[in-house]
Amino acid sequence: MANASVIALVGTGWKSVGGQLLASGVLLLSGYQDIGLRARMGAAFRFFMAIAFGISALVTAMRANLSYAAVICAMVLCSEAFLIRRWWLRRAAA
Repeated sequence: MANASVIALVGTGWKSVGGQLLASGVLLLSGYQDIGLRARMGAAFRFFMAIAFGISALVTAMRANLSYAAVICAMVLCSEAFLIRRWWLRRAAA
């Protein structure tokens, strides 16, 4: 019975991390769309929320002892930061 509860907890951790990463990706794309519409305040808010969801996913992965998920979350956070910086600077130059 103890093994079943451990498996249930691991599955819940992965689902939570996956949902937070999905929300982070959706907010990132929404922010990119706002940059195209020149809605800078909306884009800044959405980028902030994307980073917040990414950090939340990383913390959830670390607390659930999902080492591979933590590595994936760290890579996603670095990629998001790179893309946000690139898109923001490209739009500022235009």
